[in-house]
Amino acid sequence: MKLENLNQCPICNSIKIFKVNNIKSKIKDVKDAFDLMKCQDCLHRFISKIPNQIELNKLYEIDSPLVFGGTNYELNQKKNFIKNNFENIEPQFNHWIFDYIDQNQGSYLELGPGLCRLYKTFYLKGWKCQGLEQRSFIKINGIKKDIKDIENNNDVVAAIDVLEHLVDPIEMLKKINSKIKKGGKIFLTYPHSESFKSKILKDRWSMVSPLAHIHYFSKKSTKIMLEKAGYKILVIKDYSFVELRRLIRNSIKLPIFILKDILKLNFKNIYYRFIELFLNILDLINGDQLKVIAKKK
Repeated sequence: MKLENLNQCPICNSIKIFKVNNIKSKIKDVKDAFDLMKCQDCLHRFISKIPNQIELNKLYEIDSPLVFGGTNYELNQKKNFIKNNFENIEPQFNHWIFDYIDQNQGSYLELGPGLCRLYKTFYLKGWKCQGLEQRSFIKINGIKKDIKDIENNNDVVAAIDVLEHLVDPIEMLKKINSKIKKGGKIFLTYPHSESFKSKILKDRWSMVSPLAHIHYFSKKSTKIMLEKAGYKILVIKDYSFVELRRLIRNSIKLPIFILKDILKLNFKNIYYRFIELFLNILDLINGDQLKVIAKKK
């Protein structure tokens, strides 16, 4: 697979970019082939080399370990999805998107619906649903592989944890813009480049995983990207996967775990427990994910 070096920021085109550090990948075929880069102007982070989108799509189509971890959890999810039909997919009626939608039905488009839980929810609510998905085993009515097959005039578009996987997210947003009604909303989530976890952990941040994740967005790079693609931002904020209730519960139990570690003379484990607690607290303050809502101008 041919990789192209990125010599400027893929979002703002600035040449003021620098290497954060080399990425130590757990995937043997990748090893230390990529560097983690950062733009001084828009604070966007990205990997130093990228394939073209056609080659990347092929990797997603075959579920290559270069873009999927291949963990037992992921393999079991895939197996269950193939085994069970659409009727058995569990919907997500409590998804945050529905807090920002002021209509009961309409036309819905989802980029990368994956296991289709959100897609199923809109379907059950009576929306006309379409999806754009490269993974070959996702075979559901309305799911297409080529954006040319997607119908126009959609009211709502969702790209949940998708743009970080694309070679050129601005180009995709422009294409999607042509498929949305004027004033239609688009909902996005992706890794936050200016989070505490990103700054502290660098390539050890769990989001840094070439070639699965190519981009890590700041609020500034988000604004530039959406402006270029013809959208007006309505909401942009960071959030965390850390659950406060669970963090408090684990903190209460921490002395017991530490005592057990001391009895086993496992002092290294004590160190990692405190580091994990510290990072989780920081993540609640400045989450390592961004949630964005915009509308077509």
